[in-house]
Amino acid sequence: MRRRLVVAIAPLLVLLMLGVLVPTAGTVAERHTATLVADRLSDASRFSVLALTALTGGTALQADLVRLRAELDEYADLYDTPMWFLDREQQVLHATDGSPPPAAATDRLTGVLAGQLPPVERTVWPWRIEPELIVTPVGRDSQVVAALVLAVPTDSVRAEILGDWALLGGLFALVATLAVWLVGPMTRWILRPVADLERSAAAVRAGRLDARAAPDSGPPELRNLTAGFNDMVDAVRRTIERQQRFVADAAHQLRNPIASVRLSVENLEPHLAADDDARVAYSDAVDDLDRMSTVLSSMLAATAVADRPAASSGPVGTALGHRAAAWRAAAEEAGMEFAEDLTGTATRVREPTGGLAAAVDELVANAVRLSRGSTVTVRGRPDGAGYRIDVVDDGRGLDEEGRRRATERFWRSPHDQNVPGTGLGLAIVAQVLGDAGGSLELTGTPGGGLTAVVRVPPAT
Repeated sequence: MRRRLVVAIAPLLVLLMLGVLVPTAGTVAERHTATLVADRLSDASRFSVLALTALTGGTALQADLVRLRAELDEYADLYDTPMWFLDREQQVLHATDGSPPPAAATDRLTGVLAGQLPPVERTVWPWRIEPELIVTPVGRDSQVVAALVLAVPTDSVRAEILGDWALLGGLFALVATLAVWLVGPMTRWILRPVADLERSAAAVRAGRLDARAAPDSGPPELRNLTAGFNDMVDAVRRTIERQQRFVADAAHQLRNPIASVRLSVENLEPHLAADDDARVAYSDAVDDLDRMSTVLSSMLAATAVADRPAASSGPVGTALGHRAAAWRAAAEEAGMEFAEDLTGTATRVREPTGGLAAAVDELVANAVRLSRGSTVTVRGRPDGAGYRIDVVDDGRGLDEEGRRRATERFWRSPHDQNVPGTGLGLAIVAQVLGDAGGSLELTGTPGGGLTAVVRVPPAT
């Protein structure tokens, strides 16, 4: 789970970094562009003043124009920046390199000569090699008499932008690497209590009410959750223990009075009259007392399930041991044939409370005692990652309603009411298998009979 979380978080971190890096890179380029344009606009403004003086200087007009052209040429040579001086009709009064102004400056010139503000210059990007065009008006107030065009080279600015981008990229790469590297420890710190809580919940689900989650790790919110889980398990355990003690104590306390009452009733038998009514009443009383004793024994058996330790995981062969001999002996004693077919017994499974052998013992005992058939077969084979065991008989079986209710506590089949038993065997088997992550299913045997299907999950 930690690996999946890291894989999910890492792209999000990278996207977050890119979300910050891209706008920052754009801001860096805009800042360098603004610095370049501001410097050249300052120079262009000075030339604009000189040009206005040259155009409106009266008798010194020719001398001022000569001096202006000389300064423009000197500036162009010094900064490698071609410049053009144009009048209101866009006629070139001077070109530092003798070429016409760039076609891209035509629209800007038209607007500036019409008295409009110079347009905002485009941002310089490292991949944009054309020069930056700056158009500035020559005039006073709103009277524009000429214009200056500068084709500013951007090589140095693009180099500076690339350098800053490289520094920025390296810084963000370092931060991203550090963040991704910290994802693992942070994820472990956050998920450790979650994994521990998951293990504890699985243990409680399997019947181990003494399992607790470590309460002193992870974020405070998870610590509170862990503490709440532990308190909940404590409360459940106390409740179950109180219920078990109450049922056990009640059953034990009632057994002696019932035994005493039965003894008293039996002592009355020699004094009964010979009429049928007295004998029937006596027989009913004894039957009722027997039924009460059976109910008390069933209650004690049900409460004893929780006190049995949960078996550890292991191979099926080890879990079943040599129980096949006992199953065969029980079947032969009842006059039935027994067959066994277990394959893949090296499969490791999680055993239910009391052990897998105890669950199969109960199913074989039920088949021998209640089926009234001639054969009992125990078959087993791997089922996916777990294991499946079928206990099959060819007896009278159960109808669909009977198979559905057979795992209810104290339920007895109508034709088994006079057979000794508590009606808890299948209910307990189904319960302990379900608690361990397995299941018990009752189906009809083809040709007649009942098949009990036990599924146990793989060892974890």
